[in-house]
Amino acid sequence: MMLAFLVFIVNLTLPGISSQGDRIFYDDARSMALGGVTIVLENTGNPASMGLYERSTVALSGIAAIQNERRGLRVYDSFGNNIGIATIANNTSTYLNPGPCSFVFPLKGLRVGLRYTRVWDLNYFYLEEHRDDFYQLVRTDELSYKGYVQAISPLLSFTHGFISLGIEHGFLFGKELMERIVIIPDQPDSVERDETDYSGNKTKVGVSIVPNVNLRIAYTYSLEYEFTDQDVGYPATHSVGVMYQPPGRIPTKFVGQFDLETWQDEYIYIYRLGVEHSILMKYNLRYGFCIFPDYTQSAIWTTNLTLGFGIKTGMYSFDVGYIYGKRDYLASDFTTLNFTENYKFDETSHHISVTTRIQF
Repeated sequence: MMLAFLVFIVNLTLPGISSQGDRIFYDDARSMALGGVTIVLENTGNPASMGLYERSTVALSGIAAIQNERRGLRVYDSFGNNIGIATIANNTSTYLNPGPCSFVFPLKGLRVGLRYTRVWDLNYFYLEEHRDDFYQLVRTDELSYKGYVQAISPLLSFTHGFISLGIEHGFLFGKELMERIVIIPDQPDSVERDETDYSGNKTKVGVSIVPNVNLRIAYTYSLEYEFTDQDVGYPATHSVGVMYQPPGRIPTKFVGQFDLETWQDEYIYIYRLGVEHSILMKYNLRYGFCIFPDYTQSAIWTTNLTLGFGIKTGMYSFDVGYIYGKRDYLASDFTTLNFTENYKFDETSHHISVTTRIQF
């Protein structure tokens, strides 16, 4: 099992396929703008947070993503001095997809809901052209992955006083399409295609504590899970979140969330912080920060800077979130992957989310 797990992880995360198997660390547009903080907000990222809903609510989201990866090689002069990095491949891909969508129905102390969300991002595109000493094209390699692991989850929560308890059971499904094309002039194209189906179950329990209007504390625990017919495990996750609004000041909320993922015998920590300023109790300005290591090499960190705004009027609300993410490979070690060249990698991403809520 361990060998199969390592092979799966390497295939999904080595540079050139580094966007494969990326966690989707945010929920709706508000969560995105606040550094991915989720479990203390009025959304369904924490089933217990449904206790914050006083009216039936429908939420719809859309997400646009742009991913860029560059590969380069160090260039040296005749004296052996490094004079820069020559780019050998620079690829950009774009995706437009639905985001988290949910429906919550309050019934006295009970809340029932239904949620759709994406859990793992499997999209990636890579193209490299090989040229001879006369700059003539001799070979083109193209590799693409398309797909997501998604979940549809019934939710249930119970509220008593300032404490809410909730449970979510997610039905996981998804499909990954892989295509590898090799083009060599004057030869037939080589095309390889593969398709992988994902299905499974995932359970999360949560608690939300709201002792007063200035403080909110939340905790969730997600159980380990596997995909059917695949000997690959995903981690159990502990999450703790806090929201605090200083009293007697211009309405400003400070939010934070800490996640602990248990990957086999290794622990992965995810840090999220965000600030939300309210203006006239109608407009909101948000910004935040999120950082986490790769689950195959903890020396590889992804840093995300976030920004967004929101408008609420009557029974409607509208939120926009933006993320700029950069993955740092400076401390990475890929010697065990037998690369023929000492590649230098640069990977950035942009995500934009729009969420609309209707209360009735």
